[in-house]
Amino acid sequence: MNDRLQQMMRRAAAAICALAALGASAMNAWSAGAPLEKIIIGWSAIAGSQAPVWITKEAGLFEKNGLDATLIYIDGGSKATQALLSGDVPIAQIGGNAPIVARLRGADVTIIAGLTNILAYSLVVVPEIKKPEDLKGKKLSVSRFGSNSDYATRKILLKWGLRPDIDVAVLQIPGGQPARLAAVQSRQIHGMVAQPPVTNLARKFNLNILARPEDFGGAYPTTPVSTRVSFIKQRRETVTKFMRAMVEGIHVYKTQKEFSKKVYAKYIKVTDPDVLEDSYQFFAPLVPAKPYPPLDGIKEALLELSEGDPKARAAQPQEFADMSLVKELDESGFIDALYKVKK
Repeated sequence: MNDRLQQMMRRAAAAICALAALGASAMNAWSAGAPLEKIIIGWSAIAGSQAPVWITKEAGLFEKNGLDATLIYIDGGSKATQALLSGDVPIAQIGGNAPIVARLRGADVTIIAGLTNILAYSLVVVPEIKKPEDLKGKKLSVSRFGSNSDYATRKILLKWGLRPDIDVAVLQIPGGQPARLAAVQSRQIHGMVAQPPVTNLARKFNLNILARPEDFGGAYPTTPVSTRVSFIKQRRETVTKFMRAMVEGIHVYKTQKEFSKKVYAKYIKVTDPDVLEDSYQFFAPLVPAKPYPPLDGIKEALLELSEGDPKARAAQPQEFADMSLVKELDESGFIDALYKVKK
């Protein structure tokens, strides 16, 4: 009886595996044969921190998961949040605390993933600036007030005992990091916070690096992925497809360096192999395989905002994030299976 029972159990297990394989094949066939669902996805900085969505797109992973995704560039986190709330862009990679500020004001927005969860910046300055006190009376640029670059700039100045807008002018220069780097080179401004590839280019242009990522502090939601709460309720399967594609894209990012560098080159318009290699080596390790919304980073953003907003003092990080989408993929074993070494 024991042998017979074991035999029956083996047959049942084989049948379950066969059904699972059949289900997977059916899903793939459905994905291949069914019309793709159109969706617009925003990204908000010409920097390596935005690479996951580019790589997901270029690897065909949105299409694999049933989405016809159009990527659009929206300069700065505040503008990207506005586009999100308007409904024109249902999902976006947004810089920094912009979705948190919007949520504090009652907006229908939540963070569903975290891609870069520290202030991954360096402060690039003209050669004559050698030390922090040399910044007094000078001008630094940011993309927009309230953006990641604005927060990082003000944070490092305050750390050095310099008053933003009083001791050091902080100016908006839209157009992405390349536009601000050009302004530094032409001496319209004296410095900027930057990420690869701009930090790498700055070295080639003999600019100084006055502060590095470790100087800015710890956790921060540098590149959160956001959507509207109502969009998740109305089209959860769409958001699930997006998240499944993104975790597959992150896997490609972490395991296919040469492909990822080609995607970098396409989106940041840089072909210098050293710059591309440095950008990859800097950002790829920062992106978590399981991109849960960064509660520690949200907590830090709330602490920063609490100085001027009483609501931020009473708020809890969990109020600004929906952990369930990544959690479903994690607990199902989907993410772990991507990284399992095939023998």
